[in-house]
Amino acid sequence: MQLTAGLCCEGRTPHARAWSSGDWWLLSVLCFVQSVVSYGNARDSRARVPAPSISSSLLGRARSIAAEYDKLSHQIQHEYNSRTAQKIGELSTTTKALNDWETATKSIAELQHLLKDPSNDAELRSLATEEIEQTSFQLPSLLTALQSSLIPPDPFAALPCLLEIRPGAGGSEAGIFVGDLLRMYQAFCKRHSLPASLVKLDASSASKSTKSSHLDEIQEAILEIPQPGAYGVLKCEAGVHRVQRVPATETQGRTHTSAASVLVLPSFPDQGNDEGEKAFDDPTSDYHIPASDVRTDVMRARGAGGQHVNTTDSAIRLTHIPTSTVVAIQDARSQHKNRQKAWQVLRAKVALMRREAREEEKAKLRVSVVGVARMGRGDKVRTYNWGQQRVTDHRSGRTVNTLDDVLEGGATLDEVMESVRGWQRERDVEALIADEEAAAKRGKEARR
Repeated sequence: MQLTAGLCCEGRTPHARAWSSGDWWLLSVLCFVQSVVSYGNARDSRARVPAPSISSSLLGRARSIAAEYDKLSHQIQHEYNSRTAQKIGELSTTTKALNDWETATKSIAELQHLLKDPSNDAELRSLATEEIEQTSFQLPSLLTALQSSLIPPDPFAALPCLLEIRPGAGGSEAGIFVGDLLRMYQAFCKRHSLPASLVKLDASSASKSTKSSHLDEIQEAILEIPQPGAYGVLKCEAGVHRVQRVPATETQGRTHTSAASVLVLPSFPDQGNDEGEKAFDDPTSDYHIPASDVRTDVMRARGAGGQHVNTTDSAIRLTHIPTSTVVAIQDARSQHKNRQKAWQVLRAKVALMRREAREEEKAKLRVSVVGVARMGRGDKVRTYNWGQQRVTDHRSGRTVNTLDDVLEGGATLDEVMESVRGWQRERDVEALIADEEAAAKRGKEARR
């Protein structure tokens, strides 16, 4: 210590002579002063920690949105228009997030300038440092809110959905795992009061009951969740789910690795709608499928079931000729109901394929700018390890050791799904930055 070192010079050491009470008192005062100075320097250094920043392209986009919001707000004061009011509501989230962010960053800058002024007394500097610490603590959440507000909303997020589960690599064990996933999602929907019904179930069990033995192999299961917004909740589950466990059919106790694919499709009600892309008769809609593009086959239902099986032509198979997409439904006894369900599934599949094709084109542009990668449903997204009671999501990196609660559709599954949504928001922000940089690059090339 520099202060105490001064007392030890000029022979003033314990070996030179005994210290008096006055020496000890002076030493204690100097130590206290040094601690106060060190604490103040530490607080000043914390006050100078740089705030989390936002890319200039995103900040420019946010400010242009805020400018449009101010313009429309002024316009609607003189002449009310429902479309203008709706647009103002859409822009308000970004405008508020930008105002909160700029207010916080401006406040920190002013307080840091105050700290640099040597004429300010210690009490004022202390108050400024505390205010900087509190505001800096809020900055990350304000930044996240601003970035999230700039992400374009998913056009399908407010729709119901269809959840399709199929076995992948792993033989019969993969079919058994499909049953585990089906029960997991059914339990999840029940806990969240989401209505769910089976549209299709191809199982080896004679009863075709979802409550049957875990040894039942399921070749395909389609679960319909007709609740609006269900697609936005469950779309993070799309991908290849991998299971590592000792199958019940394994006689030597070896661990097997199997997989099942989960496809989440946005679904629209059987009746069309006049709202833009959702209209079935709108050629620009993702859901529009000309009847001439679909081949319809009517056949008798196959497999174990009731008296209608093999006796009535109730099964429907639709083939979308341009994409070779095939949908076959036979679960209902009525041919009319099977036809409705088949069209519903076919529209959902074709709509998702069209949207993914557009995203692929955008992804090519993004990769050329910053190399943003895209993880599609063909990639392994999650692993369920029975031996370690572990569930790991490979997108967000989240690992939990409560496998049973996840399979029961419990709160742990909510945590894993929310971590994926956070991961997806980060990827969306990266893609947004890439889009802005690509647009700026094209603008520069056009001006040359």
